[in-house]
Amino acid sequence: MISRHLAGNWKFDAAALGIFAVAAACLLATAPINGDFSWSDAPRHALNGAFLKDFLAAMPVTDPVQWAMNYYLQYPALTILFYPPLFYGFEAMSYALFGFSHFSAQFTVTIFDFLLAWGGYLIARSWLPRGEAVASGLLLVAAPEIAFWGRQVMLDIPAIAGVAFSTHFFIRYLKTERLLQLFFALAFMLGAIYTKYDVVFIAPVFGLTLIVEKGWRILLNKGVLLSTGGFVLAMVPALALTLRFGAVNVQSVGGRVGDTPIGSLEAWLYYPSHLPQMLGWPAFVLAGIGLAVVLLARPPELERGVARLMLYWLLAGYLFFSAIGVREPRHFLPVLVPLVFLASAAIHRLAPAARSAPLACALALGTFVYSLFLYPPPAVAGYKEVADYVADHAAQNTIVLFSGYRDGNFVFNIRAREDRRDLFVVRADKLLLRISVERERGVGQVGLSEEQIATLLRDLGVGLIVVQPGFFEDLREMQRFAAVLKRPDFERVATFPITAPGTHEDLEIQIFRPTYAVVPHRQKLELEIPLFGGSMRGEIGH
Repeated sequence: MISRHLAGNWKFDAAALGIFAVAAACLLATAPINGDFSWSDAPRHALNGAFLKDFLAAMPVTDPVQWAMNYYLQYPALTILFYPPLFYGFEAMSYALFGFSHFSAQFTVTIFDFLLAWGGYLIARSWLPRGEAVASGLLLVAAPEIAFWGRQVMLDIPAIAGVAFSTHFFIRYLKTERLLQLFFALAFMLGAIYTKYDVVFIAPVFGLTLIVEKGWRILLNKGVLLSTGGFVLAMVPALALTLRFGAVNVQSVGGRVGDTPIGSLEAWLYYPSHLPQMLGWPAFVLAGIGLAVVLLARPPELERGVARLMLYWLLAGYLFFSAIGVREPRHFLPVLVPLVFLASAAIHRLAPAARSAPLACALALGTFVYSLFLYPPPAVAGYKEVADYVADHAAQNTIVLFSGYRDGNFVFNIRAREDRRDLFVVRADKLLLRISVERERGVGQVGLSEEQIATLLRDLGVGLIVVQPGFFEDLREMQRFAAVLKRPDFERVATFPITAPGTHEDLEIQIFRPTYAVVPHRQKLELEIPLFGGSMRGEIGH
């Protein structure tokens, strides 16, 4: 009897994983995978994995720092230290298996789409029947904003997947008090934090839930002390990396010039006002009903510890992200997790027992279909063609100057040409401007005349120049750069249309080459990096 029951459970779990695998495959099938990144950080995350793969292949043990600087000077779109490193390790493994490509990077994220659904299923299993738990896992990855970012090479979904598994093991610890469950919960939490720092707000939520459920004396338990002490020690490198390389993220709490002030009502209504779009209206309404059920009716279906955990999670996430000056719906993704489970609780509580699972599945499937076809991520097409032209027409060891907003797209597609690893990309904004992350945080200009800019391009041995017309040309330095390209010393050799839905910034890319003879040569280059408060020094060319 017991063996038949276990066999039935195994079959059901396998069927659930199959459903989540199909859902993840559908997300991959509708994602941009042809070097057509739309979000500016996405190609940088994809390049960071390539850096790690190439670093491990080269093993530059004699001078790893200089090797890293030279790599950045060749592919100047890396953010390897600005963000935590764990995702890039998985990405590097994907590149090693499938080759370096946009598809390989997106496939890595797709694995985490699958894991997020699985983690959501495991959490829901703690208080819902299996059929409704499957619907909860599917609804978690089907939510429009989650499905949207699950189809771009970003860190959000991998981090939330780690949080989901951490939550599953934490709930099991609350039930069993087995130390191994707490160890796994903290290990997955560390993994999530080392994927994206902002999920750290979940850690105190776990601590508060533990104290409320078990009493403060649980903190004196030897096993709990050792586990939490190890967790704190493991967080020290993350803190050091944030202070050294992620100071801009810390400054985001205060916001940028022009951001909504933290003391305004608009700031505190920002995320609630976006929830219908992020969850979809049906799930949003049901989440509100589920919240009322938890607060007022104290439903027996929701175990007390799980209910409190979700409420603390919801409140802590709302306060944490609303207090950060830079507000975007994407940042609120971790807070959608408890809302999805509140929506599931509403269905379970209000629907007849025989209909709750079909209704939950209908909600999940309907939301998933909507997200797939009516809320797709945009694609910016054209940069792969630009990079291919450069790779096909550039002489050996050519230094390519790029001037445009989407340097990440161009650099990624250049690096994807494995047959042209001899090419070097130099960014015009790094040569002529001083920008920390984004222009809104301030910009400085080096103060070169037209003649000095022309001489600089000649001395660097720039063989091709890739330009987005109008890029930063309200700045004096970039105006002078544009004027240099109109001289007889340069000629336009190609123009490519750029397709970027919803924006007029990317219309075309122009490619210029010098009319004078360019002699490739190896030389030293130093670029100031305001983000890190230092500079990169190395050699470019061969």
